[in-house]
Amino acid sequence: MVKRFWFFLGLLLCLTVGSGCAGYTQKSLLSEEFKNVSISPVVNAINLSGEVTDKSPFRIYRPGTESDLTNAIVNRFIFDGNLKVSVPEKADLTVEAKLVDYRRDALRYSDSNDVQEYRLSVVLDVSVVETRTHKILWHDGSLVGESSFFLAGAHAISEDAASQKAVEDAARRLVDKTIEIW
Repeated sequence: MVKRFWFFLGLLLCLTVGSGCAGYTQKSLLSEEFKNVSISPVVNAINLSGEVTDKSPFRIYRPGTESDLTNAIVNRFIFDGNLKVSVPEKADLTVEAKLVDYRRDALRYSDSNDVQEYRLSVVLDVSVVETRTHKILWHDGSLVGESSFFLAGAHAISEDAASQKAVEDAARRLVDKTIEIW
């Protein structure tokens, strides 16, 4: 009787643990009709002449960020594998993106009021469009990729390295949103 109890308890435990991942899948939530994607080059739409704040009167910009974004988006779609990157004529979907802001915000200060850590953000205006019908599948006017970096110490990295991380974060978010349609 005791052996039977432990057997059924063990069986119940195995079924409970085994069923915990039953709903998880790496399959895309995107419709089966979409197989290929075309990525238009990211356009720089940052207004460099406009004032931002009284403390920082000019916008900052890292030249070439739009090219880095285009390459990161292409690489992320290739890495994801749910949609094949193709030429516009053969694509079911087209990704159109504009770089609308590049921000460097102070996060942490030293006792002498010097900046120790920054948050770097790249902001995109993104649309994913069905190529045949020109219907917008989704649009986000402020998709943000972020990274933070220290100026000194053991965790210090350059702004270029932090910028690359922010670009990769934006590409990951764009691809995830396209695949998961949320």
